[in-house]
Amino acid sequence: MTKNRRIATDIFNGLYGIEAIDKFIAIEFALTESLDEKENEIWLHLLVALSYMQRNGHSCLPLNVLAGCTWFSDPGLSDVVEDTDTKTLDEVKVGYRFCALTPLIGVVKKALLAPNISSLFVYSQGVFYSRRYFEFEQEVAGQLANRTRFVNLEEQALSQVKALWPAMFPTSMQAHQDWQQIAVAKSLVQHFSVINGGPGTGKTYTVLRLILALQAMDAGLNIVLAAPTGKAQQRMTESILSNIAGLRGKVDDTYLNRVPTTATTLHRLLGIREYTVATKYDQYNPLNLDVLIVDEASMVDLALMTRIMRALPDHARLYFIGDADQLPAVELGNVLEQLVGHSAHDAPHANLDEAKLGAVPTPLRQHIASLCPHLPLLPVDEDAKTWVHTLQAPQRFKGQIAKVATAIQKGEADAALANITPGVDELADSTTYVSVLQSGVTMRSEQDISKVQLQRMAKESYATVFAATTVDDALKRLNKVRWLTPIRNGSMGVEGLNTLIYDAIKHNIVRREGSFYQGQPIMITKNNHPQRLSNGEVGIIWPDSSGKLYAWFETQEGDLRHIALSRVPQYETVYAMTIHKSQGSEFDNVVLLLPKPESAKSASLFHRGLVYTGLTRAKKGCLIIADSPTFKDMVINLDTRYSGLANAISEKAMGLSEVSQ
Repeated sequence: MTKNRRIATDIFNGLYGIEAIDKFIAIEFALTESLDEKENEIWLHLLVALSYMQRNGHSCLPLNVLAGCTWFSDPGLSDVVEDTDTKTLDEVKVGYRFCALTPLIGVVKKALLAPNISSLFVYSQGVFYSRRYFEFEQEVAGQLANRTRFVNLEEQALSQVKALWPAMFPTSMQAHQDWQQIAVAKSLVQHFSVINGGPGTGKTYTVLRLILALQAMDAGLNIVLAAPTGKAQQRMTESILSNIAGLRGKVDDTYLNRVPTTATTLHRLLGIREYTVATKYDQYNPLNLDVLIVDEASMVDLALMTRIMRALPDHARLYFIGDADQLPAVELGNVLEQLVGHSAHDAPHANLDEAKLGAVPTPLRQHIASLCPHLPLLPVDEDAKTWVHTLQAPQRFKGQIAKVATAIQKGEADAALANITPGVDELADSTTYVSVLQSGVTMRSEQDISKVQLQRMAKESYATVFAATTVDDALKRLNKVRWLTPIRNGSMGVEGLNTLIYDAIKHNIVRREGSFYQGQPIMITKNNHPQRLSNGEVGIIWPDSSGKLYAWFETQEGDLRHIALSRVPQYETVYAMTIHKSQGSEFDNVVLLLPKPESAKSASLFHRGLVYTGLTRAKKGCLIIADSPTFKDMVINLDTRYSGLANAISEKAMGLSEVSQ
């Protein structure tokens, strides 16, 4: 083993972009007996590659992406090669070229003959896994496959839903399909469904009507609402309450009053404890609920999904709500994208044959027709994936933002740029200014924006907060605008922008206490259950009626509560935030800063999901500050995470189908 540790250590000298954990895994699971020296070299590099991929959100490593390719080479290698200085060339990290696919598979299979290796790693159908994540995928797939089977409604339940339907949906004869109605009808006969759609496509509209229909089936159902973050939880509560108000007078209050209006975070629901993988609720102590509805499901990672499935009672229904084109979870896995499938990266149904749009198996078509005789019949496909419902026809999200967002979804960078209003000519006077608060989508070049202009934008964005007369008014003004960026460091990162904005508005500050000041926006960066604050929640520092400063936050009911400054948990000032942190939030106007990546490594992290998520936080207008090449590169670069979950679900579902036959 000593020799192998030395070999393992030596190989790192030529690899670019690896970290300590990659080195540890390679050294820890190096082999001496099962493999010869050349095979062991391949195996060590395979372990480094697997660790690297897991760090970057992939649950597995398809061996065909390695075969015959050079990995871990310095992006600046080509520049060095042109230099005749041999010493410099020797110092550069040249990476490692993997062998062809067949011998690569042979090395993995041979390594897995060792018991200590086979207990920790898995090879399956050309894909290399850590056993932990392989078993997570298999466990989730088995649970979901069981819940996606068609289950006919009892006659009484169907009759009760039919009676409620006209109060929820328009029932006049329609020439075009109503995908919201279709999604609800399909979800009633399956214990797992995904309702997928971009901003304004009516996800909350659909979810509320699904809840009402479920209650019509069984008034005693215990329905629980949850989301991955505190902010998403808050937004879910607000949306449900707003939509309930719109149904008053149309739907009997008996139904509306039973709708759950308080969401919780998934971590709190499951009883996930800090610094441990254990949960209060699991397969041995399941949750006490009949229906679980999870909003912002794109944030759910593979480990969290596994915990959800373990804690879910066998009879319970699970519904995922989200937008598969938004950013995936911070941790490993892209569960929602795997559930939705390839259509996640297209405009909804864009590439499907019209004749096959929304195709379903015969029993499901009959069920939908019984509930919705006023809608066109869906085409038949006995092998269709029935548990994914992609909503169309934006109800709120229209106009220029929708056009640009749709082009970004499809990876059409030129079309996105064509729909963006360009900023002033680059040769224009340097004092020329583009307002942050205009409607639509406007773009200015990063190089064309001076520090003076950014400061002017900062004043327009946030100086009005300090003119508020009440804390409620201050919070509303604060949440009208938010600056978003993909990075934390540098002048165009969160830290640099927050400093710039503070310098622009600091003369408005009238009251301070320690590091806090009146009008300061703060974001909680760590869950704190005693204070009922979750990571990502945004509040404001503002005085009470006596003039004493407090930290104020919105409650789930839309009210305000305050806590003493001494009890504020870990936080950061948040005029600007990362795009990741903004997920689940909405603002009237967004300033989206997309700086040119500093390196080839950072460029790979600038991708389509960041642009799409940042843009779609804006309800009215978005000012993009980016050079056209940077913007185009990001739109073209799709952040694909390798996973075997979709295939595993298909295989499990096929197995269940064969058993039932």
